[in-house]
Amino acid sequence: MTSVGVVYNLKRESAEDDEPPDSCAEYDCESTVTAVADALRSYGYNVSLIEADETAYLKLLAHKPDIVFNMAEGLRGESRESHIPAILEMLNIPYTGSGVMALALTLNKPLSKQVLAYKGIPTPKFVVLDPASVCGDGPGVGGLDLQLLDGLSYPVFAKLACEGSSMGITSTSCCHDQEALFREVRRLSLMYRKPILVEEYLPGREFTVGIIGNTHPVVFPIMEINFDAVPEGHGRVYSRYFKDNLLEDKYYLCPAPMSPGLEAEIKELAFRTYRALGCRDFARVDLRLDRDGVPNVLEVNPLPGLAPGYSDYPRIAAKAGWSYTELINGILECALRRYGLEQLIARSPVHEIA
Repeated sequence: MTSVGVVYNLKRESAEDDEPPDSCAEYDCESTVTAVADALRSYGYNVSLIEADETAYLKLLAHKPDIVFNMAEGLRGESRESHIPAILEMLNIPYTGSGVMALALTLNKPLSKQVLAYKGIPTPKFVVLDPASVCGDGPGVGGLDLQLLDGLSYPVFAKLACEGSSMGITSTSCCHDQEALFREVRRLSLMYRKPILVEEYLPGREFTVGIIGNTHPVVFPIMEINFDAVPEGHGRVYSRYFKDNLLEDKYYLCPAPMSPGLEAEIKELAFRTYRALGCRDFARVDLRLDRDGVPNVLEVNPLPGLAPGYSDYPRIAAKAGWSYTELINGILECALRRYGLEQLIARSPVHEIA
């Protein structure tokens, strides 16, 4: 029987005293880990659970599963998502999902945007600010050197440069003038003490696209984040509040209503992005339309959330006719085929993927 180690980081009940309240936003609930494990067991795999803490290396060394289903976000650092895959490669243990380089690159939004721009993939113009650039006595507004923002047009959007899961994003993240930007950058600097990405805000519709596969990836139906349905005053921002509280289907339109031409353009852009950043097995690409209706890539998530009934990726897959069990086992099958380990596949999903 093929052994699968599910490697994960669990959410804590509350943040530490010196941590931001959403510091564990990237981590998984126990119910999600259980759902993934149960889905794999239902296909006949021998599943073990391995928490990705400081002793993960020793546990993996002792256990050595045939393959790891990687859900680990990592504990700390700007390349934390690549830590467990690096250990797995050192131990010669196959694993699901993108590799070390792609995981480090995509978590670093400025670097990934530079790669996209080099590949001719539209992405909003941006600058990166260090927390130290916000002080009380420097030039510009409140110590923020406005020369750093040369070339950007308002409104702009401020977010953490190397975090995911909408950490730090609120209705104030969209800034329409210098004063608002200073307040937002200062808030992020004081709360997180990490580099901040400031990019031109795109006023159009926002979409997310799920992809599964390698040789011939399947692009799932496009999902729109429906800002027209949000409470007044929240703004057109996919914030942490939005993700945690606005869960009804009316906020998530899938398949998104659009012309066949726009659908083809968005899917092609998502596919090119998947390839350009070296994603494997599965990922999710977030896009938004600019003022001229041109799709731009905001960011890529090669470790999308897998919480059933909550996370965007399984929501999208469900609209494509994939059950949660089929999706999880489909991801595992993609990885096993990529490693040439087809003989370890317990049972193929009903959907064709390669």
